[in-house]
Amino acid sequence: MARFVVLLTFICSSTLYGQIFTDITATAGLTGFSGSTVSFVDFNNDGWQDINAGAQLWLNEGDGTFRAMENPGLPGNCVWADINNDGFQDAFCYSGPGYLFLNQNGKSLLNISDKMPDTPTKVSLGATMGDFNGDGLVDIYVGGYENPGYLHDAMYFNNGDTTFKEVWRTTGTTMPARGITTADYDEDGDLDIYVSNYRLVANTLWQNDGKGVFAQVERAKKVDGDGDLGAWGHTIGSSFGDFDNDGHLDLFVGNFSHPPAYQDRPKFLKNLGPDKAFSFQDLTGQAGLAWQESFASPTLGDYDNDGLLDVYFTTVYPGDHCVLYRNVGGFKFKDVTSESGISADLTYQAAWADVDNDGDLDLTTRGRLYQNNSPRQNFLKLKLTGSRELGTNAVGAVARLTIGNQTLTRQITTSTGQGNANSQVLHFGLGTHDSNVNIEIAWPGNFKQTIEVSPNKLHVIRQPSPTP
Repeated sequence: MARFVVLLTFICSSTLYGQIFTDITATAGLTGFSGSTVSFVDFNNDGWQDINAGAQLWLNEGDGTFRAMENPGLPGNCVWADINNDGFQDAFCYSGPGYLFLNQNGKSLLNISDKMPDTPTKVSLGATMGDFNGDGLVDIYVGGYENPGYLHDAMYFNNGDTTFKEVWRTTGTTMPARGITTADYDEDGDLDIYVSNYRLVANTLWQNDGKGVFAQVERAKKVDGDGDLGAWGHTIGSSFGDFDNDGHLDLFVGNFSHPPAYQDRPKFLKNLGPDKAFSFQDLTGQAGLAWQESFASPTLGDYDNDGLLDVYFTTVYPGDHCVLYRNVGGFKFKDVTSESGISADLTYQAAWADVDNDGDLDLTTRGRLYQNNSPRQNFLKLKLTGSRELGTNAVGAVARLTIGNQTLTRQITTSTGQGNANSQVLHFGLGTHDSNVNIEIAWPGNFKQTIEVSPNKLHVIRQPSPTP
């Protein structure tokens, strides 16, 4: 699909602009920054993105530096959402049996793991959060990985008093989950779940009926993989995002794959929308991604603010290298790693956020923070919050911004790739478009709201209260 006519073409050339990204780990005070998986979260609601990396919690001071919280008590990286609707993001850490922490007004974390029932997972590499049954409370889905007798995924519903109950788990012993992520891919107002399964096992797409009852639809929607090649892939992490600006959330599947080519390679899957029952079409062949054996965890973000989602993709074998691919439109991507200034390998860590609030996305990977130096283009940021009556979380909300024949789509999710999470502040690149735009927000439950907003600033939007 054609790029915006209003967008300035961004030429990735080190001779014209210098490095796109600069490693600011040291100057930001991130001494000892963990290279484990990472989640961006505004822990203390001060408008600056903080960083949960492994067991660490780094607080953004708003002056270009970060301060490590002393003894946060986290056992490892977490997914973050407000479980008790007090306006602060709480943490579920999926390592081991699973741990739950209540945010104490942005000052400390209270371990309330006894509020969780024993998990059937024991070993987990990923989890996600969202209101899966439509009651205004955030629930938890956790994946199980490679522990004999405990190879189950499980769903926990929120009881409303900071306790949780297990409502179902997967059966059998053949679903080794790694990354877990969500999207309302079928645009019916509820969160569906995509599970990246390892060990040549087909991936899982759980379709939600809005009440927390899920059906397996991966084969029908053509997102399970290419089993007909001889084996499915070793999928490590996947990410939803609208690559072609048609208003529908597409899917990038991050497959680790050995030679020869009988296993799934990484997949670019286009969402065909309502006319095709939201099934997906494999457009990998035209995307231009060069194969590496140990591809691992992807993350999506419009780093150059041209309105198109780009792909950063990690690797985990010596000799392979993480890559940044710029979206040039029409499901085609260009490798810009060499001029990006990003140098990383042997990592699962990858996530985007605007840590310095300058309007472009910065990147964390392999224990480093990279500041974005892209040439100035217009942008728009949205922080969405739910109503008090419907729950303060807006996880699962989708915002669509239309310019000409292009519809930019962004969603709020708590997880991407394997064990990572981008900022929940929605980011739109606008290129040279500098006038007001209309945005349609599809709130959880499929209540839709249209607002007009101005560019080059952050807009905080609260979900309207239901009519009495």
